[in-house]
Amino acid sequence: MKRFTLATALAVAVLLLCSSPSRMQAQPGDTKIVIKDGGSIIMRADGLDAGLNWTLKKGEVRHHNSAGLLTGLQVTEADADKCGGNPTCGIDPTQPWKIQVAYGSGTLIVSSIAANKGIHLTHSKLPFDKWQHTANTDEREFGHGDGNRISSLRINGGNSLCSGKGCVITVSYRPQ
Repeated sequence: MKRFTLATALAVAVLLLCSSPSRMQAQPGDTKIVIKDGGSIIMRADGLDAGLNWTLKKGEVRHHNSAGLLTGLQVTEADADKCGGNPTCGIDPTQPWKIQVAYGSGTLIVSSIAANKGIHLTHSKLPFDKWQHTANTDEREFGHGDGNRISSLRINGGNSLCSGKGCVITVSYRPQ
């Protein structure tokens, strides 16, 4: 029972491209995945590649073009830049990476598929077939009205960048 296409659904973690980490910036052709909260968790996928390379299953979302690269990552909480201006927020784009988002009793993980390339979303207790449409066609929402917030965001297992005050995560990914 598909309620939404993968392209508009949970293309949540978006990844990289660029020649050097210090020069990484999201480009106009990048796919952007925005994850934010406020009484529910909302994911918006901007600029996806027409959904042709995405699959959505109850347990995972995957981009089939595993050559795509992370181009940038931004994390804000209460309008504060939690990345300190670092366009990759501590992710080395030449290495495998993982972003773990805790929400209620579940988690959402956005990671590279192989080595440092591709994009793969998995979950614990946040099944992708339970995400609902919103008024924005590129947006999906989980747990509407449940009052939960993103309580933790860990990049490659590091310290949490979010404390439950309204976190917004933007991952930029360039399909190759």
